Amino acid sequence: MLRTLSSGTASALRTRLRGLPQQRRRAFTLRNIAPGGSSWRTPIVALVLGIGVATVGFTGYSMFFGAGSAYPSEVRTLLREGGMAYLRPADKQDLPKAADCYTRALAVLDQLGESDPRHARDAPHVTGLVARIASVYTDMGDLDRAIDAYRDLLQRILGDAGMRDPKTQVARLMDTGLPAGERQNILRALGCANMLAEAYEARAARSRRRGAVLPGSRSASSADTAEASRWYQWCLQLVMLTYQNHSNHLLLAQGKPPAAAPSFDPATLPRFFSVDIVTSLFYNAATFFASNGQAELAAPLLQRALELLRRGADGSETGACRSSVLMSHLANAAVATADYPAAEQWAIEGLALAKRFPRSTECVNSFVALTYDLGAVYEAAGRRDSARMQFRMALDAATELGDAGAAELSAAALARVPASR
Repeated sequence: MLRTLSSGTASALRTRLRGLPQQRRRAFTLRNIAPGGSSWRTPIVALVLGIGVATVGFTGYSMFFGAGSAYPSEVRTLLREGGMAYLRPADKQDLPKAADCYTRALAVLDQLGESDPRHARDAPHVTGLVARIASVYTDMGDLDRAIDAYRDLLQRILGDAGMRDPKTQVARLMDTGLPAGERQNILRALGCANMLAEAYEARAARSRRRGAVLPGSRSASSADTAEASRWYQWCLQLVMLTYQNHSNHLLLAQGKPPAAAPSFDPATLPRFFSVDIVTSLFYNAATFFASNGQAELAAPLLQRALELLRRGADGSETGACRSSVLMSHLANAAVATADYPAAEQWAIEGLALAKRFPRSTECVNSFVALTYDLGAVYEAAGRRDSARMQFRMALDAATELGDAGAAELSAAALARVPASR
């Protein structure tokens, strides 16, 4: 009975942590792992999809889309107007106007592209504009149009064959003679596919909420969940196959036989992939799989991301806190499957990292979840006093952090577990 309570309570905590209000992706935290609220997803957006935030003089469009000279004057005017509406603090944005300006600019470019190959549908400055349009719709919460825009971008870059099979892009990425613009487009497609998966994930969650009232929404949720899974796996295949290919080339150059899997040493990543990009993708996919009952797929991804971060061994705040968050997810997964020895190991190791930076929001969030998980481990083992001590620490930290939901669950755990007599 104790095992059931512990596993279920940990699951409830994860559910609560995923249900926090959506925010712009800015900080990597455990509690913000819902689509639109997690923010270790930021590197995928900023580094791969390439959505810029420059606002100085509202000329950020040229920094993002490329040299302003690539555009006719009519398009430059529309991009500038769109930037003035979009590239500003959230409370001052005019998203509908930005969407209108950007879509009008794209229509002009597409019309020109019919006769001028410089403005072809897959030209980097054109796909960059499509990425911006998708970003605006995402920020508007218009998931339907955001999904259409992401799919449009993928179609422009990859075509039907590339959208079906990511292996078609691996050889292109590995081609040292590939023009920079084409490689930029493939990486943009990777970021776009990740964002498309997130959008499907968010729409599935919305349909599930509606399904409580409108049963017909349940089938839509199931279809969107399947699409999210498909696109997360598309991203994973592209990254893993490219990484495997690159890793084996390195081994062969050293006179060593190829390996069945890459080493996940950050020094062996292809130069066009960064640790941030790959670990972000693994994290995104892992949280999706875990939330959809596929912990067996989530745990290996989290462990690989942890290896790329070298378990926080570099001593930096970013490395330590991100590693502790990954360990908190691994502890959660172990608790959910009643693997309490593994959960205890991950919790203790993660807490050691989280305690190094008590002023870091990321580490404090991780501390709350890890402490709670450790309490669940002790509860399952019948160590009531130890469990209560962990739940009390989780409650105090959650209260100080202002996380009412986590505080409520920690308080409920304290009430549930009586003190030893």
